[in-house]
Formats: sequence, structure tokens, C-alpha cells
Amino acid sequence: MLPKQAVLLTSVLFMGLIAASADVPAAAQIVSTELVNAQGVQAPCVGIGPIAAPVAKKCVDACKQDGFLATTDVGQSGLTISTTGSNDGVVTKVDPASPAAQAGLAVGDAITAIDGKPSSRPPSELAVERSFGASGKTLQLTVSRAGTVIPVSFARAPQAAPPSAKVSGFMVVVKPLINWENQTVPCMGAGPAAPVALGLCTSKFEPYGYIKASDLGGIGFQLDPTATDKALIAAVDAGSPADHAGLKIGDQIVTVNGKPLTPDLGETANEHLFGKAGEQRKVTVHNSTGDKTVVLTLAAQKK
Repeated sequence: MLPKQAVLLTSVLFMGLIAASADVPAAAQIVSTELVNAQGVQAPCVGIGPIAAPVAKKCVDACKQDGFLATTDVGQSGLTISTTGSNDGVVTKVDPASPAAQAGLAVGDAITAIDGKPSSRPPSELAVERSFGASGKTLQLTVSRAGTVIPVSFARAPQAAPPSAKVSGFMVVVKPLINWENQTVPCMGAGPAAPVALGLCTSKFEPYGYIKASDLGGIGFQLDPTATDKALIAAVDAGSPADHAGLKIGDQIVTVNGKPLTPDLGETANEHLFGKAGEQRKVTVHNSTGDKTVVLTLAAQKK
């Protein structure tokens, strides 16, 4: 049977910070803040014991640096945007009396840009995101070279994590996770249940594209950032697995792990709309009458 502290840790800690102690009294102070990011990743920052507030704040501050907001701060636009099929990026619902409704947005409007950022992501960006992964895991590509489609497969090489992923702990074990944008979250645990808490944290974030920073793998090639309509390889690291697998400068990446580099308009639009209540977003849409741009002030969540 797990000790009392371990049971408490496994029940409340995913990415929370808990002070190490021999035991945690039932009446111990508990401070918890729920956080969320643009991808919908949700996690609590939890502090328990005599230093509950400062340790929970430490977790909150670390997460806010990487795009998380307290769930109570998140603003609402009132838009529901499709992320699939031919309706990708199209408004499917507008909440009555919401900022979107007041601005005149309607079902059927296609989101084309938010704050001047297009909702269609370039294939090069999609290729980098979908190529991200752990060292030692196989990356499968198909590339087009002189009109011929060529399959390429290789294992990612170890790569040092960026400084932002090096999180220090206070009386705790800290194992940062990282995603393709170098955003990090600190998985934290303390006491005998630390491995269990860290495992729970890792499993919670893996579905959203996070891996252990210590497992970061390099892809061994760089894409041309000026190519807006295709993922074109501009450089291949000499001696890298990508080099040994036969990738060449000028190759155009067609698929990554069997998935074509098609834009995800709805997901990108939802990410751009994420923000605090009170923040403004300029939303550009296209419909049967043409293009229009409106300003939305994100509203507080309804209680």
C-alpha cells in the first residue's frame, strides 16, 4: 500500500508542486490553481502544507511563461469553429449576446486571419511540428525529388533541450516536458510518490504533443522559411541520420508519418483566439458578401 503522502500526491498532483514532508495532515492548507493553454491542455498547480501559496505560485508562474492561463482568466469569443473536413476554419455556431454575435459574425463565415495572422499555416511549419518527437523514435517522410516521390525513414538523433526547458526545483523533483514550439511545462513531484506523480503528469501531456525534454530528438534538416507554399529542405546536417538516410537540399517534403501537409485552419484560428478576458482580437472572415474585419473583446466566462 502507498504511504498516506503518496496517496495524496497521486490524487491531486499532475503538475503541482508539493512540499516534501514525512506526512501531510488532513487539515493541511491546500492552494490550487487550474490552468489551460491554447491547445486545451488542462492541469492544476497545487501547493500543500505551510508553504502552499508560494510553491503553487512558483508552478503558476512557470506555466504562464509558456502560454498557460488560469481558467478563470480565459476570455470567450462566442465562436465555435470547425476543425475538420471541408468546413475546416468555418464558423459553425455563434453564441447569442457574445462578442462574436455583437460584432456581426455569423454561421458560415470562414476565418481567414486573426490579428493579421493567417489561419492557414504554411506546409513548412506543419512539417516541423509533425516531425517533432523523441530521440530514437523513427520518423517517416516522403519527399518529392525531380518529380519522383521517395520514402525516407530514420531515427531521430539526441538533441540538447533549449535553456527554457531547464527548470529547477525547490525541495522537489522536476522533469520538464517540451513541445515543438519549445514551450515547456514543469512536471513536479516530491517524496516517495514523486515517480508516480511524474508519470501521471507525462501521460497527461503526451496527447498534446509534449515529450520529456531529456528525450528531445533532432531531425537533422532545416526547411526554407521563405517557401510559403511547400516544405522545401534548405539544409541537411552533415553526418546526421537525415543525411545518412539520403535527404538532399531541394527535396520537398510531401508527408510526415503518412500524414499530408494540409493546413489545420480551425485549430490555428482557435489558438489565435485564446487569451485573457478583456483582450482584443481583430478577426477577418470571408463569406458570400466578401471579406470583413471585426474587433472582438474577449468576454469573461459565464459562471
